[in-house]
Amino acid sequence: MMINFWGNESLADKINTELKKNEVPHSQLISDIYGNGGLFLAFTIAKELLGRDPFKHPDFFLCFPVIKIDRKTEVSNDLMELFKIFYDKNNYCTTVDWLQSLGSVNKQGSIGVEEINQLHQKINLKAFEGKNKVCVIWAPELLNISAANKILKLLEEPPHNTFFLLVSERPEQILPTIFSRTVVLNINQIPELEIERKLNLLEVSMASSISKASSGSWSSALEHTSNSGKRKKLELLWIKGFRGAFKSTGNKSIVIDLMDWAEEAASLTRDEQKTFFELGSVIIRSAFISNYVATDVVNYFSLNDFKIEKLSPFINSKNIFEIKQIMDNSHYQILRNANSKILYSNLILKIAKLLNIKED
Repeated sequence: MMINFWGNESLADKINTELKKNEVPHSQLISDIYGNGGLFLAFTIAKELLGRDPFKHPDFFLCFPVIKIDRKTEVSNDLMELFKIFYDKNNYCTTVDWLQSLGSVNKQGSIGVEEINQLHQKINLKAFEGKNKVCVIWAPELLNISAANKILKLLEEPPHNTFFLLVSERPEQILPTIFSRTVVLNINQIPELEIERKLNLLEVSMASSISKASSGSWSSALEHTSNSGKRKKLELLWIKGFRGAFKSTGNKSIVIDLMDWAEEAASLTRDEQKTFFELGSVIIRSAFISNYVATDVVNYFSLNDFKIEKLSPFINSKNIFEIKQIMDNSHYQILRNANSKILYSNLILKIAKLLNIKED
Protein backbone atom coordinates (compact mmCIF):
# COMPACT_ATOMS: atom_id res chain seq x y z
CA MET A 1 0.00 0.00 0.00
CA MET A 2 1.28 3.47 -0.93
CA ILE A 3 1.17 6.57 1.28
CA ASN A 4 -0.95 9.39 -0.13
CA PHE A 5 -0.41 12.82 1.40
CA TRP A 6 -2.48 15.63 -0.10
CA GLY A 7 -0.59 18.83 -0.84
CA ASN A 8 2.84 17.28 -0.23
CA GLU A 9 3.00 14.57 -2.87
CA SER A 10 6.78 14.79 -3.39
CA LEU A 11 7.33 14.10 0.32
CA ALA A 12 4.99 11.11 0.08
CA ASP A 13 7.01 9.80 -2.89
CA LYS A 14 10.22 10.04 -0.85
CA ILE A 15 8.68 8.14 2.07
CA ASN A 16 7.22 5.47 -0.23
CA THR A 17 10.64 4.91 -1.80
CA GLU A 18 12.22 4.44 1.64
CA LEU A 19 9.46 2.03 2.68
CA LYS A 20 9.86 0.01 -0.51
CA LYS A 21 13.64 -0.25 -0.07
CA ASN A 22 13.41 -0.89 3.70
CA GLU A 23 15.51 2.23 4.26
CA VAL A 24 13.26 4.10 6.70
CA PRO A 25 15.39 6.05 9.25
CA HIS A 26 14.86 4.89 12.83
CA SER A 27 14.50 8.41 14.25
CA GLN A 28 12.61 10.96 12.16
CA LEU A 29 11.30 14.44 12.91
CA ILE A 30 8.24 15.54 10.97
CA SER A 31 8.39 19.34 10.87
CA ASP A 32 4.83 20.66 10.49
CA ILE A 33 5.17 24.41 11.06
CA TYR A 34 2.28 25.23 8.71
CA GLY A 35 -0.24 22.85 10.26
CA ASN A 36 -0.62 20.48 7.33
CA GLY A 37 -1.21 17.10 8.89
CA GLY A 38 2.06 16.13 10.57
CA LEU A 39 0.33 13.83 13.03
CA PHE A 40 -1.75 12.28 10.24
CA LEU A 41 1.45 11.58 8.28
CA ALA A 42 3.11 9.99 11.33
CA PHE A 43 0.16 7.66 11.89
CA THR A 44 0.11 6.79 8.17
CA ILE A 45 3.82 5.87 8.23
CA ALA A 46 3.23 3.87 11.43
CA LYS A 47 0.45 1.95 9.70
CA GLU A 48 2.80 1.01 6.85
CA LEU A 49 5.55 -0.08 9.24
CA LEU A 50 3.18 -2.15 11.38
CA GLY A 51 0.94 -3.50 8.63
CA ARG A 52 -2.35 -2.34 10.16
CA ASP A 53 -4.11 0.35 12.19
CA PRO A 54 -1.51 1.43 14.77
CA PHE A 55 -4.16 2.06 17.42
CA LYS A 56 -5.06 -1.63 17.25
CA HIS A 57 -1.46 -2.85 17.28
CA PRO A 58 0.33 -3.89 20.52
CA ASP A 59 3.69 -2.61 19.27
CA PHE A 60 2.54 0.98 18.75
CA PHE A 61 3.30 3.64 21.37
CA LEU A 62 2.06 7.22 21.45
CA CYS A 63 3.21 10.13 23.62
CA PHE A 64 1.50 13.52 23.55
CA PRO A 65 1.30 16.59 25.83
CA VAL A 66 -1.11 16.37 28.75
CA ILE A 67 -2.49 18.72 31.37
CA LYS A 68 -3.55 17.63 34.83
CA ILE A 69 -7.30 17.11 34.66
CA ASP A 70 -7.31 15.29 38.00
CA ARG A 71 -4.80 13.73 40.37
CA LYS A 72 -4.49 10.63 38.20
CA THR A 73 -3.62 12.43 34.96
CA GLU A 74 0.10 12.09 34.36
CA VAL A 75 0.80 10.28 31.08
CA SER A 76 -0.76 9.89 27.63
CA ASN A 77 -2.42 6.57 28.45
CA ASP A 78 -4.55 8.37 31.05
CA LEU A 79 -6.14 10.39 28.23
CA MET A 80 -5.86 7.93 25.34
CA GLU A 81 -9.60 7.38 24.84
CA LEU A 82 -10.24 11.13 24.83
CA PHE A 83 -7.41 11.56 22.34
CA LYS A 84 -8.86 8.97 19.93
CA ILE A 85 -12.24 10.74 19.95
CA PHE A 86 -10.51 14.09 19.41
CA TYR A 87 -8.32 12.84 16.55
CA ASP A 88 -11.21 11.12 14.76
CA LYS A 89 -12.96 14.50 14.52
CA ASN A 90 -9.99 16.26 12.87
CA ASN A 91 -6.94 14.46 11.48
CA TYR A 92 -5.24 17.80 10.72
CA CYS A 93 -5.27 18.93 14.34
CA THR A 94 -2.82 21.11 16.26
CA THR A 95 -1.58 20.91 19.84
CA VAL A 96 -3.61 24.03 20.64
CA ASP A 97 -6.74 22.23 19.38
CA TRP A 98 -5.91 19.24 21.59
CA LEU A 99 -5.29 21.23 24.77
CA GLN A 100 -8.41 23.31 24.20
CA SER A 101 -10.43 20.10 23.86
CA LEU A 102 -9.27 19.24 27.39
CA GLY A 103 -10.61 22.53 28.68
CA SER A 104 -7.20 24.16 28.94
CA VAL A 105 -7.38 27.95 29.09
CA ASN A 106 -4.03 29.15 30.39
CA LYS A 107 -2.25 25.85 30.98
CA GLN A 108 0.46 24.74 28.60
CA GLY A 109 0.66 20.99 28.13
CA SER A 110 3.85 19.04 28.68
CA ILE A 111 5.36 15.58 28.30
CA GLY A 112 6.85 14.53 31.63
CA VAL A 113 9.61 12.18 32.69
CA GLU A 114 7.17 9.49 33.88
CA GLU A 115 5.88 9.26 30.29
CA ILE A 116 9.39 8.51 29.04
CA ASN A 117 10.14 6.13 31.93
CA GLN A 118 7.11 4.05 30.92
CA LEU A 119 8.12 4.27 27.26
CA HIS A 120 11.57 2.88 28.12
CA GLN A 121 9.97 -0.11 29.83
CA LYS A 122 7.55 -0.85 26.99
CA ILE A 123 9.85 -0.31 24.05
CA ASN A 124 12.64 -2.52 25.39
CA LEU A 125 10.30 -5.51 25.55
CA LYS A 126 10.28 -8.01 22.69
CA ALA A 127 7.78 -7.10 19.95
CA PHE A 128 4.47 -8.91 20.47
CA GLU A 129 4.23 -9.78 16.81
CA GLY A 130 7.96 -10.25 16.33
CA LYS A 131 8.35 -7.42 13.81
CA ASN A 132 8.52 -3.62 14.00
CA LYS A 133 7.76 -1.33 16.92
CA VAL A 134 6.75 2.29 16.32
CA CYS A 135 6.62 5.23 18.71
CA VAL A 136 5.03 8.57 17.78
CA ILE A 137 5.92 11.56 19.97
CA TRP A 138 3.67 14.53 19.31
CA ALA A 139 5.10 17.95 20.25
CA PRO A 140 8.63 16.98 21.38
CA GLU A 141 9.20 20.70 22.01
CA LEU A 142 6.94 20.24 25.07
CA LEU A 143 9.14 17.56 26.65
CA ASN A 144 10.31 18.87 30.01
CA ILE A 145 14.07 18.88 30.59
CA SER A 146 14.12 15.60 32.53
CA ALA A 147 11.99 13.85 29.90
CA ALA A 148 14.06 15.27 27.04
CA ASN A 149 17.31 14.05 28.58
CA LYS A 150 15.76 10.65 29.25
CA ILE A 151 14.72 10.08 25.64
CA LEU A 152 18.10 10.94 24.13
CA LYS A 153 19.47 7.43 24.64
CA LEU A 154 16.49 5.85 22.86
CA LEU A 155 16.86 8.12 19.86
CA GLU A 156 20.60 7.59 19.67
CA GLU A 157 20.44 3.79 19.95
CA PRO A 158 16.90 2.60 19.15
CA PRO A 159 16.12 -1.03 20.04
CA HIS A 160 16.09 -3.47 17.11
CA ASN A 161 13.36 -2.77 14.51
CA THR A 162 12.11 0.25 16.47
CA PHE A 163 11.10 3.47 14.73
CA PHE A 164 10.58 6.89 16.32
CA LEU A 165 8.43 9.50 14.61
CA LEU A 166 8.56 12.92 16.28
CA VAL A 167 5.98 15.47 15.11
CA SER A 168 6.60 19.15 15.82
CA GLU A 169 4.85 22.44 15.01
CA ARG A 170 7.78 24.41 16.50
CA PRO A 171 10.95 22.47 15.69
CA GLU A 172 13.14 25.46 16.59
CA GLN A 173 12.11 24.93 20.24
CA ILE A 174 13.26 21.31 20.37
CA LEU A 175 16.35 20.57 22.44
CA PRO A 176 19.28 20.69 19.95
CA THR A 177 20.62 17.34 21.14
CA ILE A 178 17.27 15.73 20.24
CA PHE A 179 16.97 17.57 16.93
CA SER A 180 20.45 16.46 15.84
CA ARG A 181 19.58 12.80 16.36
CA THR A 182 16.74 12.81 13.84
CA VAL A 183 16.26 12.87 10.09
CA VAL A 184 13.97 15.80 9.28
CA LEU A 185 10.90 15.52 7.03
CA ASN A 186 9.66 19.00 6.14
CA ILE A 187 5.96 19.37 5.35
CA ASN A 188 5.56 22.32 2.99
CA GLN A 189 2.80 24.86 2.52
CA ILE A 190 -0.11 23.66 0.39
CA PRO A 191 -0.67 25.68 -2.81
CA GLU A 192 -3.45 28.24 -2.51
CA LEU A 193 -5.40 26.80 -5.45
CA GLU A 194 -5.32 23.31 -3.88
CA ILE A 195 -6.80 24.67 -0.66
CA GLU A 196 -9.46 26.61 -2.57
CA ARG A 197 -10.35 23.52 -4.60
CA LYS A 198 -10.78 21.39 -1.47
CA LEU A 199 -12.84 24.07 0.28
CA ASN A 200 -15.11 24.23 -2.77
CA LEU A 201 -15.56 20.45 -2.62
CA LEU A 202 -16.61 20.90 1.03
CA GLU A 203 -19.03 23.63 -0.12
CA VAL A 204 -17.40 26.27 2.10
CA SER A 205 -18.46 29.85 1.39
CA MET A 206 -15.73 32.42 0.64
CA ALA A 207 -13.36 29.58 -0.35
CA SER A 208 -11.15 31.88 -2.42
CA SER A 209 -10.71 34.46 0.37
CA ILE A 210 -10.09 31.80 3.02
CA SER A 211 -7.51 30.01 0.87
CA LYS A 212 -5.59 33.28 0.48
CA ALA A 213 -5.74 34.01 4.20
CA SER A 214 -4.62 30.52 5.21
CA SER A 215 -1.05 31.07 3.91
CA GLY A 216 -0.66 27.50 2.74
CA SER A 217 -2.00 25.95 5.96
CA TRP A 218 -4.93 23.54 5.82
CA SER A 219 -5.44 23.65 9.60
CA SER A 220 -5.56 27.45 9.34
CA ALA A 221 -8.15 27.18 6.57
CA LEU A 222 -10.24 24.90 8.79
CA GLU A 223 -9.89 27.36 11.67
CA HIS A 224 -11.10 30.20 9.45
CA THR A 225 -14.22 28.19 8.64
CA SER A 226 -14.97 27.05 12.21
CA ASN A 227 -13.52 29.79 14.48
CA SER A 228 -14.34 32.92 12.52
CA GLY A 229 -15.90 34.51 15.62
CA LYS A 230 -12.67 34.29 17.62
CA ARG A 231 -10.52 35.55 14.76
CA LYS A 232 -12.92 38.43 14.16
CA LYS A 233 -12.62 39.51 17.80
CA LEU A 234 -8.81 39.35 17.78
CA GLU A 235 -8.54 41.20 14.47
CA LEU A 236 -10.84 43.92 15.79
CA LEU A 237 -8.59 44.31 18.83
CA TRP A 238 -5.54 44.88 16.60
CA ILE A 239 -7.49 47.40 14.47
CA LYS A 240 -8.48 49.26 17.64
CA GLY A 241 -4.85 49.25 18.80
CA PHE A 242 -3.47 50.55 15.50
CA ARG A 243 -6.08 53.31 15.30
CA GLY A 244 -5.29 54.39 18.85
CA ALA A 245 -1.58 54.34 18.08
CA PHE A 246 -2.10 56.68 15.10
CA LYS A 247 -4.16 59.14 17.15
CA SER A 248 -1.69 59.21 20.06
CA THR A 249 0.82 61.41 18.23
CA GLY A 250 0.67 64.80 19.96
CA ASN A 251 -2.49 63.77 21.82
CA LYS A 252 -1.74 62.64 25.36
CA SER A 253 -5.40 61.96 26.16
CA ILE A 254 -5.36 59.01 23.75
CA VAL A 255 -2.81 57.28 25.99
CA ILE A 256 -5.68 56.45 28.36
CA ASP A 257 -7.42 54.64 25.48
CA LEU A 258 -4.22 52.72 24.75
CA MET A 259 -4.04 51.61 28.40
CA ASP A 260 -7.63 50.37 28.09
CA TRP A 261 -6.54 48.49 24.97
CA ALA A 262 -3.65 46.92 26.90
CA GLU A 263 -6.02 45.80 29.65
CA GLU A 264 -8.36 44.22 27.11
CA ALA A 265 -5.47 42.40 25.40
CA ALA A 266 -4.15 41.21 28.77
CA SER A 267 -7.51 39.57 29.53
CA LEU A 268 -7.14 37.14 26.60
CA THR A 269 -6.49 33.49 27.40
CA ARG A 270 -3.03 32.03 26.74
CA ASP A 271 -4.20 30.34 23.53
CA GLU A 272 -5.98 33.52 22.38
CA GLN A 273 -2.80 35.51 22.98
CA LYS A 274 -0.82 33.05 20.85
CA THR A 275 -3.31 33.48 18.01
CA PHE A 276 -3.40 37.24 18.64
CA PHE A 277 0.35 37.63 18.08
CA GLU A 278 0.29 35.33 15.05
CA LEU A 279 -2.50 37.45 13.55
CA GLY A 280 -0.63 40.66 14.36
CA SER A 281 2.41 39.38 12.48
CA VAL A 282 0.24 38.53 9.48
CA ILE A 283 -1.33 42.01 9.48
CA ILE A 284 2.05 43.77 9.69
CA ARG A 285 3.61 41.58 7.01
CA SER A 286 0.61 42.03 4.69
CA ALA A 287 0.64 45.81 5.17
CA PHE A 288 4.37 45.93 4.42
CA ILE A 289 3.98 43.92 1.20
CA SER A 290 0.97 46.02 0.19
CA ASN A 291 3.16 49.12 0.49
CA TYR A 292 5.33 47.92 -2.38
CA VAL A 293 3.12 45.74 -4.60
CA ALA A 294 -0.47 45.73 -5.84
CA THR A 295 -2.99 45.13 -3.05
CA ASP A 296 -4.62 42.21 -4.88
CA VAL A 297 -1.33 40.30 -4.58
CA VAL A 298 -1.53 40.41 -0.77
CA ASN A 299 -3.06 37.32 0.84
CA TYR A 300 -4.94 39.03 3.65
CA PHE A 301 -8.56 38.25 4.43
CA SER A 302 -10.39 40.49 6.92
CA LEU A 303 -13.52 39.45 8.80
CA ASN A 304 -14.11 43.08 9.79
CA ASP A 305 -13.88 44.59 6.31
CA PHE A 306 -10.55 46.14 7.30
CA LYS A 307 -8.65 47.52 4.32
CA ILE A 308 -5.00 46.55 4.66
CA GLU A 309 -4.00 49.37 2.28
CA LYS A 310 -5.01 51.90 4.97
CA LEU A 311 -2.25 50.59 7.23
CA SER A 312 0.35 49.90 4.53
CA PRO A 313 1.66 53.52 4.12
CA PHE A 314 2.85 53.39 7.74
CA ILE A 315 4.71 50.05 7.50
CA ASN A 316 7.95 50.44 5.62
CA SER A 317 11.57 49.30 5.46
CA LYS A 318 12.47 51.71 8.28
CA ASN A 319 10.17 50.19 10.90
CA ILE A 320 8.94 46.74 9.80
CA PHE A 321 11.78 44.75 11.39
CA GLU A 322 11.62 46.58 14.70
CA ILE A 323 7.82 46.25 14.92
CA LYS A 324 8.08 42.52 14.16
CA GLN A 325 10.84 42.10 16.73
CA ILE A 326 8.80 43.88 19.40
CA MET A 327 5.83 41.61 18.68
CA ASP A 328 7.98 38.47 18.78
CA ASN A 329 9.67 39.51 22.03
CA SER A 330 6.33 40.35 23.61
CA HIS A 331 4.92 36.97 22.61
CA TYR A 332 8.01 35.28 24.08
CA GLN A 333 7.57 37.13 27.38
CA ILE A 334 3.85 36.31 27.54
CA LEU A 335 4.64 32.59 27.21
CA ARG A 336 6.92 33.00 30.22
CA ASN A 337 4.19 34.58 32.34
CA ALA A 338 5.28 38.22 32.16
CA ASN A 339 2.88 40.84 33.53
CA SER A 340 0.47 41.03 30.59
CA LYS A 341 -0.95 44.50 31.20
CA ILE A 342 2.49 46.14 31.52
CA LEU A 343 3.77 44.21 28.51
CA TYR A 344 0.87 45.22 26.24
CA SER A 345 1.13 48.83 27.44
CA ASN A 346 4.79 48.94 26.43
CA LEU A 347 4.04 47.14 23.17
CA ILE A 348 1.37 49.54 21.90
CA LEU A 349 3.32 52.66 22.97
CA LYS A 350 6.41 51.43 21.10
CA ILE A 351 4.31 50.60 18.03
CA ALA A 352 2.76 54.09 18.17
CA LYS A 353 6.23 55.63 18.08
CA LEU A 354 7.45 53.38 15.25
CA LEU A 355 4.42 54.00 13.03
CA ASN A 356 5.50 57.63 12.74
CA ILE A 357 8.86 56.75 11.20
CA LYS A 358 8.77 57.79 7.58
CA GLU A 359 10.69 56.16 4.77
CA ASP A 360 13.21 58.42 3.01
